[in-house]
Amino acid sequence: MQIVNPQKRMLDLRVGYSLLYLGYVILYSLVGYITEYGTSALYDAWVKTCTTLAGVTARIQTLGIASIPILSYEEATLPNNEDVRSRMKAAGCFIIGGVIPTEGAAQEFEELQAFIADNKDTVTGWPAKSIAIYHLFTLQRSLNSLWGDLSCSPKELEAEYETILYPDGIRIRAPGQEFLGLGPHIDAGSLSRWADDEYRRTYGSILSGKPEDYDPYDMTHRKSANPGMCPSGPHSSVLRAFQGWTALTPCKPGEGGLMVVPDIKTVTAYMILRPFFKAPEDGDWRDPEKWEIDGENGWFPGTYRWGSQLLSPASHPHLFLEDTLLSVPEMQPGNTVWWHADMCHAVEPTHNGRLPASVCYIPSSPSTPSNLSYIRKHWKDLVAGNPPDDYKYLDGTGSELVLSKQNERKMKGAFPLDALRAERRRGLGEGV
Repeated sequence: MQIVNPQKRMLDLRVGYSLLYLGYVILYSLVGYITEYGTSALYDAWVKTCTTLAGVTARIQTLGIASIPILSYEEATLPNNEDVRSRMKAAGCFIIGGVIPTEGAAQEFEELQAFIADNKDTVTGWPAKSIAIYHLFTLQRSLNSLWGDLSCSPKELEAEYETILYPDGIRIRAPGQEFLGLGPHIDAGSLSRWADDEYRRTYGSILSGKPEDYDPYDMTHRKSANPGMCPSGPHSSVLRAFQGWTALTPCKPGEGGLMVVPDIKTVTAYMILRPFFKAPEDGDWRDPEKWEIDGENGWFPGTYRWGSQLLSPASHPHLFLEDTLLSVPEMQPGNTVWWHADMCHAVEPTHNGRLPASVCYIPSSPSTPSNLSYIRKHWKDLVAGNPPDDYKYLDGTGSELVLSKQNERKMKGAFPLDALRAERRRGLGEGV
């Protein structure tokens, strides 16, 4: 399988950015981080992680798409179903079927097409020359209870599980339409994972030499992290516990759907450790013990100022992305697919089907303090018809940030806010 990198201008993985940008001063260079955690701890973590990763790769190669759990709505929501919850958490991605009745999802697609046609002069999307993602408001479903938070009481944690309705996007992709802008990547920031103190503490056990103790579902530090420290279109400032798609049309592998590496713990550890090491000069990169600590270059592989964290066979070779990046199984209208905020994923570069492929981007966002702060401001923008903070820019690549002039309240057929039930208005920020 061919791995397509997101943008041609980003292919040179040796290009780094200055650690000073947009008024944010990165307090530590790689040398500083190495001093903070110690070469021994970092090296031990690297060898452990790469060794474990070999087993992960073998498992994914053996199981194929069976590595991605497929659950019914009843299975996913059954209380105290620890076996199912363990499978969901280990993979970090899963499909839940029957969330919306097939007929209802198909009707939503028809209404969506009519709405876009009625507002074709004002609806905006990306990429601008081939609009396939529409920045409209969508609703989310909650899977937040898979997460924990050691910093709060059980009652406070239960309150955090309450979802906010983070506005994301809607995509309609035509048959045959290429889409080369979303190769293997991880959202929710890029350099901020190392540069932001609270974000870096999320991965403290990895950096301290104990990747086996890392818990991908601990919100203790992540809820205070700043993934949007470098404002840009791809960077969400909100904690999305899971990103998600809700299918509005059928989609088989090869028809422009989602691709994931179905492992969250070990792949994340590898991504976090990768900037600290350089490959051996003899070319035997497969042996992790031959890699050396490197604090001289000061570059972070696949990390760019304006984009998400990129991964490729060149920058992150031990992931064997040619073999581990899998297309998700066939989706039917009303099915949903979810993936952890740190998951390596991509969109299939080609759509070989005969029908449009359409999905709603419906993430799962808990009621953390920073998320509540965001959604309070969002309600004011929603009432005014303005895009919320994370969607004020149309494209957000390079330094060419273009403010959106879209106003949903002025669109034909816009849903009246007073028709929303109280809990949904609250989820959108009213009275929070």
